[in-house]
Amino acid sequence: MNVTNNTSFSIIAFGYHEKNGYGADVEIASGETSEVNGPYLGEMGGGSCHMVIPGDLVCHEGPSDYDFFQVIAGKPLCLKVGDFGITVRHYEDELEEHVAEWRRLNVT
Repeated sequence: MNVTNNTSFSIIAFGYHEKNGYGADVEIASGETSEVNGPYLGEMGGGSCHMVIPGDLVCHEGPSDYDFFQVIAGKPLCLKVGDFGITVRHYEDELEEHVAEWRRLNVT
């Protein structure tokens, strides 16, 4: 998923899949767009293979509407469609404990 950060601060985003877990954190600076994938699946053809989450997401500090989603300190954005989801948080916010625990147990 392409995530655009239209806030005045850096954000951290990661994708997830209900059965396969969580992707790596991607830090996105203010005014930048980055690709955020789901969990790592393994090596294929000499490269890393991650679950791809389709779509585009634009984050800002104002209230959420049809085009933009609010991300502010202390209030992460968690979106899910089917088995896929994405979480975006303020760069100073702590990682959710259940995600940190899954990552500790599933180090590859």
